[in-house]
Amino acid sequence: MSGTGVQFAAETLDLAVKGATAYEREDLVQRLTGARHLLSDNAVTVYVVGEFKQGKSSLINGLLTAPVCPVDDDIATAVPTKVGYSQQVRAVASFESAAGNEASPWQEEVPVAEIASYVTERGNPGNHRRLRSVTVGIDRPLLASGLTLVDTPGVGGLGSVHNAVTVGSLPQAHAVVFVSDASQELTAAEIRFLRTVKELCPTIVFVLTKTDLYPEWKRIRDIDVEHLARAGLSVDVLEVSSELRNTAAAAGDQELNVESGFPPLVQRLQDIVRDAERVALRSVGSHVLSVVGQLEPALQSRAASLTTPQRSAALVADLTRARERAEALRERSSHWQQVLFDGFADISSDIDFDLRQRSREVLHDAEKAIDEGDPAKDWPGFEQWMRQRLAGEALENYGQFARRARELAERVAEQFDLAADQAVAPVGIAAPVEVIEEIDIDSSFSIAPKKFAGGMAGFQKAYGGFMMFTLLTHMAAIALPGPVGLGLGLLMGKSGLGEERKRQLEKRRAGAKAAVRRFVDEFNLQVGKDSRDALRRIQREMRDAYTRRAEELQRSTKDALAAAQKAVTSSEAETDELARLQSDLESFAMVRDRAREVLAHASRPAVTSAGSR
Repeated sequence: MSGTGVQFAAETLDLAVKGATAYEREDLVQRLTGARHLLSDNAVTVYVVGEFKQGKSSLINGLLTAPVCPVDDDIATAVPTKVGYSQQVRAVASFESAAGNEASPWQEEVPVAEIASYVTERGNPGNHRRLRSVTVGIDRPLLASGLTLVDTPGVGGLGSVHNAVTVGSLPQAHAVVFVSDASQELTAAEIRFLRTVKELCPTIVFVLTKTDLYPEWKRIRDIDVEHLARAGLSVDVLEVSSELRNTAAAAGDQELNVESGFPPLVQRLQDIVRDAERVALRSVGSHVLSVVGQLEPALQSRAASLTTPQRSAALVADLTRARERAEALRERSSHWQQVLFDGFADISSDIDFDLRQRSREVLHDAEKAIDEGDPAKDWPGFEQWMRQRLAGEALENYGQFARRARELAERVAEQFDLAADQAVAPVGIAAPVEVIEEIDIDSSFSIAPKKFAGGMAGFQKAYGGFMMFTLLTHMAAIALPGPVGLGLGLLMGKSGLGEERKRQLEKRRAGAKAAVRRFVDEFNLQVGKDSRDALRRIQREMRDAYTRRAEELQRSTKDALAAAQKAVTSSEAETDELARLQSDLESFAMVRDRAREVLAHASRPAVTSAGSR
């Protein structure tokens, strides 16, 4: 991040660190130093997501007026493509080691002209290159402020495991641009996906693409707005034409550029970058105010005791009560500990129940589909549907997990009288959808029986029927022509063949259901364990972070009380010490005023610029 506001905040932070160091408060120095990365980290990540062939890559190319992401009628993005700022155009591919290989992931620079052979399904089918992502750097003003655009995979659609893996990292994103074209209204799957995205990343921009291709795009937009309102999704809705944007850029036509709809989108992205800066400034300002608020009481109590000794007794009593309150925050029986423990117990129970309920619905739908068809026909397609469906359910389940964890962190922060932006944010919450690909399904039952086996069963029944009728007619002394007996035998053979096929079909269905149940059980076992592990880890992190905050408060009140008690036992005022204390208090007052100015700067509305490109 850059700018006068950030520079001012950094200088204020340095002054606070200097004051905390002078009074040997290494705990406060550590907190302030940890907050420094909020100002130094200038990366603002925006994911571009949506169904297959909705125009995501074209949208990024239009935003940057450069063919960065490969686009073609038969090309689908298969690997995440990250586009950020670089003075020289370059591309770096990130590879992961082969399964079972202990080697660490590595990176290597690749020719920019050959990006398509790395990031698309046609150039890299099934991701046989084992790529994690490709990062492209390009010199564009939109990216210079730290913005990074991520073109997500379109292979398999929103429900694909590959796409779910990418979306699982949304809690670390600053915003999401959801893309849907104007050919049709939003589908139920897209609405459901947007709800999940909202849980993971609250800032969403909805972009309707290809308005130049569909004359009815305004009607589609209005219908989409109604769908979003019914779903309770409050998001920005913008409409664009990438084709008009590219034409306008090539011709330098500003009117056509406005018609393309891109300027409002560019402005919205710039606002997101500024919003990220404001969030960082608010957090830094709040940290500095908190630290100054803990350092000042000790100085104030000592100075007050030196100037007005008669107030010392009352001051000691007030500080003793403050120390007792701070010590109570550290006790295991303190209310914030109980809120944290009970909150995570509720989250664990609710998330586990939600996961099992979701998997039960998937199992019900899968068994219904099996009963309506033959597992031997297109079992690979059915298996892919199962994996995609469970990946989507796991993603939604973890979306609820992330939201509940954030809400709990804010409730605990209230016990410390902290603002919501000072709450300990849970990190590292991501759905373990990759594990779904690693679970095997026994598909041996799906092999259809050989025609010879069914034919033999039919022959046996036909032959048995022919012999039965022949023997009966001989025993009854009835002259039955041979062809008639043969025909009756053939009818019985046909019936037997049908019964055998039906028996084999029911056997395959039973085998398929058993395999699906085992698969869902393994899914519940592995995803459930990951969820519990993540919950315990986040609970420990939040407990430790708030314990450190309680220790800070306890030490601050302890120091203030010690200073006041020292004044009570002192026989004479120390003039030099009083002058130093008053000077330090003035310095801290100046730092506090600067911190408030940082907060005021963060609260100012963004100044929009006309004609953004």
